[in-house]
Amino acid sequence: MKRLLLILAAICITSQASAGLLPKFKFGVKAGLDYQTNDFKNDLKNFDIKANAGWFAGIQGDLSWGNIGIHPEVIYSHNAFDIDGVEIDGATFKLNKLDIPVLLQYKLLGLINLQAGPTFCVMTNASGASEGAKWSIDRPTIGYAAGVEVEIWKIGISARYNGSFKGSEVLGLEVDKNKVNTFQLGVGFYF
Repeated sequence: MKRLLLILAAICITSQASAGLLPKFKFGVKAGLDYQTNDFKNDLKNFDIKANAGWFAGIQGDLSWGNIGIHPEVIYSHNAFDIDGVEIDGATFKLNKLDIPVLLQYKLLGLINLQAGPTFCVMTNASGASEGAKWSIDRPTIGYAAGVEVEIWKIGISARYNGSFKGSEVLGLEVDKNKVNTFQLGVGFYF
C-alpha cells in the first residue's frame, strides 16, 4: 500500500513539474486596417504611387511558455493604389498578398505583448495596367515585423509595422526595386 501511495505521489509531483514546461496554445481570428506605402525606385522617376489604406484578415496562434512565446499568423491583405506620372496617369495598381509572420513575443504586465520577427510574403495578385501596358510583381519577399498587442480577456488590439528586406522586381514597368511597407491596426479574438 505504501509503495502504491509513493508511486501515485511521484506521478502527481512529476506531472505538476512538467506542467510548467508544457506550452499554452490558443488560436483565433484577426482583421483590421492595412496602410501600405510603396518605395518604387527607377532611374527615370517619372511616376508617383500614392500610399493608400486597405484591409486585412486572417488567423493567428499563440504558443507561450510563461512570459515568452511564439505568435504565428496567416494574414491576407488587399489594397489598391493610384499611380500618377508622365506616361501612366490615372492607372491603378492592385496588391493582394499573403503574409506569414512568425513572431517572438514577450508578455509585460500580463496584458501587453511585444512582438518582433520575420515575415514571409507571397503576392497573390499584384498587378496594374495603363494605356494597354500591364505589369505585375510575382516574386515572394522576406521582411520583418515589429509591434505590440494589448490583450484583454479574449480580445487582442494590435499595432504593427511590416518592412521589406529586399525589393521585388516589377515586370513590365521600368522599376529597379520595389519595397512594400505596411502599418497595420487590428482587432483579434482568441477562442
